[in-house]
Amino acid sequence: MKKFAKRLAALALSATLIVPAGAITQDGQSETWFDGVWALIDTFGLKAENNPYVLQNYINKYLQEHPEEMYNVINDILSLLDTHSMYLSSEEYSEGFSTLEGFVGIGVGLQQGSGGVVVSEVMRYSAAEEAGLEIGDLIIVVDGKDATQMNNTEVAELLRGQEGTKVAITVRRQGRELTVTCVRRQVNQVYVSSQTMADGVEYIKVSAMGSENDWTAFSEIWQGLDEKNTRAVILDLRGNGGGVIDIAFRMADAMVQDANVYLAGVRWREDMGGLEEYFSTGGGLPLNKIIVLVDGGTASAAELLAGSLQDNGAAVLVGEKTYGKGQGQYHLDLINGDKLVITTLQLELPEQGCWEGIGLTPDIQIENRTVTVNAERLTPLDTTQDIRFGTQSDNVYAMTERLVLLGLLDEATNTFDSSVMSAVQSFLESYEMEPQLYASSEMLQALDAAMQTLDGQTYELDEQLLTALEIGKLAAAEPQQYTALPDGSWKKN
Repeated sequence: MKKFAKRLAALALSATLIVPAGAITQDGQSETWFDGVWALIDTFGLKAENNPYVLQNYINKYLQEHPEEMYNVINDILSLLDTHSMYLSSEEYSEGFSTLEGFVGIGVGLQQGSGGVVVSEVMRYSAAEEAGLEIGDLIIVVDGKDATQMNNTEVAELLRGQEGTKVAITVRRQGRELTVTCVRRQVNQVYVSSQTMADGVEYIKVSAMGSENDWTAFSEIWQGLDEKNTRAVILDLRGNGGGVIDIAFRMADAMVQDANVYLAGVRWREDMGGLEEYFSTGGGLPLNKIIVLVDGGTASAAELLAGSLQDNGAAVLVGEKTYGKGQGQYHLDLINGDKLVITTLQLELPEQGCWEGIGLTPDIQIENRTVTVNAERLTPLDTTQDIRFGTQSDNVYAMTERLVLLGLLDEATNTFDSSVMSAVQSFLESYEMEPQLYASSEMLQALDAAMQTLDGQTYELDEQLLTALEIGKLAAAEPQQYTALPDGSWKKN
């Protein structure tokens, strides 16, 4: 009788609980239907008490019955956390994060030649580079197998293998045979390069921070700046979607001159340590100026590097507002080959804080512009006579009109002044012609030929780089702040 009374009481209680459930009726104002139902389950369900896995179990059951919905369900849930967390198949991950993924091999590109398969590329910091393989080497034997009658797909298959295994390769180079042994390992593309743009001005392009190779390449370039008597650096981070945060911190540290400068912070969950602060070790080369190029494709770790240098006054930013990704993710491998990319940290700059959804604003905002060359509409250029400094004529206007289209001058003029002289010298330098203090007939002929080559073409004029170059040249004209020593080191002046 007591059991029956308890059941009746329970039924009566349940009936009263239906009444206040306005959250799942049309009376609900602040909650969705699911919120209301789940609130009831969470509040009154016996199994839901202090059980954080109820929702997970529910999802598991649903996915057992609808396995095709797995990606959508998980990504819908992750989208509630932030815009960067996602669940991806291995194919989707490889497509979306190609700069972070490498491959296991020896690090060569292959091309089918008339005499067989030749090496068309030797990747930097790869086993092939260490073994001394060179572009143009004809592959004739791989692990004892004759490769002279194979195509490049068949040779590539022989070169593949598990990480840590060895492969012996015999190549023919300039009439002699050479055999090397390579140990297969992880190979990553290098996204860092450099070139000297002008006397004392070095241009460094960092397209991504995908692996340790990018830090190695950057470090080698930076350590060699003093040997070139570099006084200004243009760091191009445009289109750099980021990568490994640690690499960004190391690059910033290398570029900051003083020790104990607060570079930035990484804020983890409290149970993972909270705020982690990063400070410079000092010893950066005392350059006259660092100019960082950024645009809407500059994101994440690249923004961290640019923002840290900007906040500390170590660099001036030129270009367009950046993307605005101030959060970092773990990329977790799952046993089925899928990837879970989940936000685990927030990045915070010394002055600007976290730039998530905001981006960084350059100190000098400038956009590139598109130009179309129409040679017929240009003022006729007389290429038979030299043009001297100080000349005022229609021919000066015709020359400067063309220099403007090449991005070497802001506007056309009929006066050969100092700005025109600078543009002429830049043209001569880019065409590897002898430097002159006037516009020679040969220079004018080359200039006119350039217009004929570009006739009808539409291209983007990189005014951001041109602006950075002008800033760099002005800085390089200032006294050098260090002296390079014979032993490869330097001392501050």
